[in-house]
Amino acid sequence: MIVGAMLQQSPARPAQHARPGSLIRRLAIAYAAIGLGAVVAGAYLLHNTLLEVVWTEHQRGILAAGSEVIDRLEAEGLKGLDRPFSREEARRFDTATGSMLYVVLDETGHQLRASPGASGLLPRFGERGLPAERFQTGRRGARIWGITRWIDTPDGRVAVQIAQDMDRAYIVLDDVPEAAFGPVVWVLGLGVLLLFLINLGLVLLLLRPLRRAVREAEQIGHGSPGRLDRGGMPREVTPLIDAVNGALDRLDEALAWQRGFSAEVAHELRTPLALLHAELELLDSGEVTSRLRRDVEQLAELITDLLEAAAAAQEQPLRDGTFDLTLLAAETARRFSAVAEREGHMVRLELPEEPIPLRGEGESIGRALRNLLENAVSHSPAGAPVTLRVAREGAQALVEIADQGKGIAEADLPNLFRRHWRAGDSRRRGLGLGLSIVARIVTAHGGTVTAYNAESGGGVFRIMLPAAEPAAH
Repeated sequence: MIVGAMLQQSPARPAQHARPGSLIRRLAIAYAAIGLGAVVAGAYLLHNTLLEVVWTEHQRGILAAGSEVIDRLEAEGLKGLDRPFSREEARRFDTATGSMLYVVLDETGHQLRASPGASGLLPRFGERGLPAERFQTGRRGARIWGITRWIDTPDGRVAVQIAQDMDRAYIVLDDVPEAAFGPVVWVLGLGVLLLFLINLGLVLLLLRPLRRAVREAEQIGHGSPGRLDRGGMPREVTPLIDAVNGALDRLDEALAWQRGFSAEVAHELRTPLALLHAELELLDSGEVTSRLRRDVEQLAELITDLLEAAAAAQEQPLRDGTFDLTLLAAETARRFSAVAEREGHMVRLELPEEPIPLRGEGESIGRALRNLLENAVSHSPAGAPVTLRVAREGAQALVEIADQGKGIAEADLPNLFRRHWRAGDSRRRGLGLGLSIVARIVTAHGGTVTAYNAESGGGVFRIMLPAAEPAAH
């Protein structure tokens, strides 16, 4: 039979979460992916940067190689190119010993002059048929790098294209490393900054489960399930989550035992006190007998507070039902009138003629109204009445209970609904749970409870509850 019971209970076990992943493993994989991406991106950027630097330096070298051609055109015009060049310049533009080429064009693109070997390779034109400002193109199997400069000459405005046949000669630029140092440092610095920002974002992303656990922990005791969810947590964190949940389980067990013990003690004391109260009723009236009766009544109130505290702490779900608030308020006032009259007070009722249906537990709302009436009586001067008013305001039901006392001190307003808090001028003995139980009951019904001072004096407690739609007939 025991085995059979265990087999029947096995389906009720909580669902097993998937095996959590390791935070270290996630970090390692993420950093490896980032490192690989950084290498590829860095190599690409560095390659393009060096190519741009080399091309820039090469343009400067091309201009330097053709400086004599440009100077002669600016000073003498086309006739300056008819005189022999210097030995070094002639060697550069010779088809046998050099790799440099040039061609001079007018504004219409017509060729005016050209160096030996330039035919078929120059000129180079870009978009809209204009001479290309700079080019790295091939034609007839040749790889030509060159630039175009427009200059003003005695013969008019001309364009001179100076180029180098990269297939015929290769020039080593000694200035490339020095020129590339600055851009390379800039690229690497930018890469380091990007890696830092990516790593920071990655750490924040990986810490999201921990931040979620923090939010869940902050909500414990405020309507949340009361435990931390270990789903999606890294393997290194799940022992901490399990330890915290285990501690909360043990704490709940201890609190449940304490509440149960208090409820059992209070329940066991009710019968002896009831018998003692009955015995006192048989005695002759006198000062001693009256004092004993008051003491027994105070003990009965204390036991009632203990039972209400135990019931409120269990936070059991409300039974779903519909009741008439008008009728409930009248019945609660009728039952409480005997207690109020014994202390020299009367309960004034201000009720609407029509019913006000509410959804929830009428017994719980009745307990809240009784607690507020007891609080009003305890703060009212002798002979002063307390008022219970019920009305409907749109889709809300309104309940107000007012006393004729000194009112509520501003310093006491934030503490009114705290558990075990009691105002200094209250004549009622107890555990200070009445208003906290009221707030718990009203909140469970989707309503609000507030307190303020009336203009005529005295304190007023206002309850707003969502009214239910009347049942269709």
